[in-house]
Amino acid sequence: MGIGSVEMDADEPGLFEIPDGRPPPAVERQQSGRNRETWARTATAEVTVIDAAAVLNAVARAEERAVTIWRQPDQHENAEDELPQAEAAKSANSTFDAVAGLIWPTDGLEELLEAGAFRLLGMDIEAEAGSVDRGTLTWTVTVKLGDVQELRRFAAQAHPGQAELIAASLPVAWDLAADPFVPLRSIPGITWQPGNVEVRHVLQRRARSPEAT
Repeated sequence: MGIGSVEMDADEPGLFEIPDGRPPPAVERQQSGRNRETWARTATAEVTVIDAAAVLNAVARAEERAVTIWRQPDQHENAEDELPQAEAAKSANSTFDAVAGLIWPTDGLEELLEAGAFRLLGMDIEAEAGSVDRGTLTWTVTVKLGDVQELRRFAAQAHPGQAELIAASLPVAWDLAADPFVPLRSIPGITWQPGNVEVRHVLQRRARSPEAT
């Protein structure tokens, strides 16, 4: 079940230690990354709600902090379309859906964005409920690289012993510069198990020439 997405204007050997005990990705060719390339990171986690009240209280707090511009919908509009994300989560039928409404995929990337390491192109959240209080959350952030060396600098600062891997692989650098599971760490009332993390180079499709049609 897709929870939400935001699209913005759009115009890649050895063992090392990374958070949560996840196995290290293999360093592949053409994975070093270059400025102006588009890359995406997708993380998955199994989430269980252990304190529904804490989750719902977090939803209420998020709703209070939200700044929403309200306008009177006309007769052809659905008023529910004007609800902020937190309100939509509050009205969900399960506490797992409420957790999905609290996650924000760019949490933990703020310093990299401010430093110009990359700029945000879009993000997406998907939730697959197993029951009312547990399921699988998947979130994706898509960026355009702006300063790959700045991204590597952040990664090397946090993990100075991994300089060689950081220089060779953008997926390694991104994971070491910013923990992919930060979006879950601030949500109260849940436990979670980290799943796969994939960082991939998003190739731009070339327009077909008229002769090819």
